Amino acid sequence: MKTVVERFKQTYNRLNTQSLGLLNELYSHDVVFQDPFRRMSGLPALTEYFAELYRHVELSSFVFEDEIVQGNSAVLTWTMSLKHPRLNGGDVVTVPGSTHIRFRDKVTYHRDYFDGGAMLYEHLPLIGLVIRMIKERV
Repeated sequence: MKTVVERFKQTYNRLNTQSLGLLNELYSHDVVFQDPFRRMSGLPALTEYFAELYRHVELSSFVFEDEIVQGNSAVLTWTMSLKHPRLNGGDVVTVPGSTHIRFRDKVTYHRDYFDGGAMLYEHLPLIGLVIRMIKERV
């Protein structure tokens, strides 16, 4: 039997709009999820959120670098590659980040830490230009 952490890594490298059913195997019904954009409770809300996130994604993959597992908690560092037609002129966006999960037989808590601007806002046509200019001045 695979550990929850191994299932987590494998699931995230298989997720797309057709494979959202994998979330049922990974997350508890009462999961709490948070990323830089939203916080939500419950598997139905998480599934709906991911359906919207993955709607136009052409590529999503994770390279998991490090993990620290202690009891029923783990922290994983990763680099995500994402290809979306509205971001970065349709080219791949690469963003480093980390995830903290708590679990029993399934994940009950999931929080992602990454630079939301580096993932999204900097790659939008008009807003991206403004954000890049601000970053250059700071």
